[in-house]
Amino acid sequence: MRKSVIISSLLLCVLVVVAACNRRPLEDMMEKILLKVTINLDGVSNVTCDIYNPEVQIPNTNTDMLRVMVYDRNTHALITQSFISEKSVDEQGHQVISGLLNISYGNYDFLVYNFDTPSTLIRNENNEDEILAYTSEMPASAAAHYAGGSSYSGTISYQPDHLMVSRDQDYRISPHDELTVVETTAYTVIDTYYIQIHVEGLQFASSATAVISGLSPSNKIGPNERTTSHSTAVAFDLVKSTDKNMAGDNKDVLCAVFNTFGKLEDASSDLIVTFNVVDTAGNLLQKEVNLNQVFRTQDAIEHHWLLIDETWTIVDPNPVKPQSGGFQPLVDDWEEVNGEIIL
Repeated sequence: MRKSVIISSLLLCVLVVVAACNRRPLEDMMEKILLKVTINLDGVSNVTCDIYNPEVQIPNTNTDMLRVMVYDRNTHALITQSFISEKSVDEQGHQVISGLLNISYGNYDFLVYNFDTPSTLIRNENNEDEILAYTSEMPASAAAHYAGGSSYSGTISYQPDHLMVSRDQDYRISPHDELTVVETTAYTVIDTYYIQIHVEGLQFASSATAVISGLSPSNKIGPNERTTSHSTAVAFDLVKSTDKNMAGDNKDVLCAVFNTFGKLEDASSDLIVTFNVVDTAGNLLQKEVNLNQVFRTQDAIEHHWLLIDETWTIVDPNPVKPQSGGFQPLVDDWEEVNGEIIL
């Protein structure tokens, strides 16, 4: 009996020693992947190409953080999410954001987008088919500042920031005991346009804004579908500049670069821009232009340039009025007079 107890004790010690010597990694690579996302903005008009007016500031597209959404490939319900922020640059000069993601092997739908967008907001994150990028509606006071006394009475929304989105559906993560690298590419879902109108008397403009209606208010970024059931308008400030790309004499212009979720394809009657100028005397001046034909031009289709072939004349609000009545002394320019003086 004593001998069997001793043998059992020895076996127990051997098992303990064997278990103690079984080295396990601090991190299980079977539950981790390295995600590398390339931000590709090549060919984005008025941002990385097709710059009509280099004096106008282009929208910011830098990002410091990406949000990674992992969805069930059958139900499209959210399984897990994470954030990645390690930055680098590839050989083509594209920004690359990387980071580790805890996930087991299987098939998933991945949706990745930049998280640092003050104006572009996200909702319905729990479903891949319904996740929506949008911007808030302007409060009445801000909308009144941009719309002024124009006839437009619809919704005015803030401009969206560029949202770079990567989509990979039914992506297979195979069983692995080493760190698996997953690479993908994100592209913007935002359109950037340049708009200008020629102005005579630009020196009499103190400030200027514009409102463009007939635009999409949002984008379902999972299926990449722009909202078309209703339209919105975006508002922005205009800057003074010169049209240096036209043949002949340079012309003064009011212009801007602005972002939008896109033009509604069937929008026609409400596709209008309203220009608002406060002149140097504080008067509000307005000009409305229908953009239906402008959006159909080759410049608009190929380059996103909305070049309005009209001239808006702003008159001097404080002209010098000729004086009448009374003694009005005048001094002429010097004239050279030759003559002789007899002493």
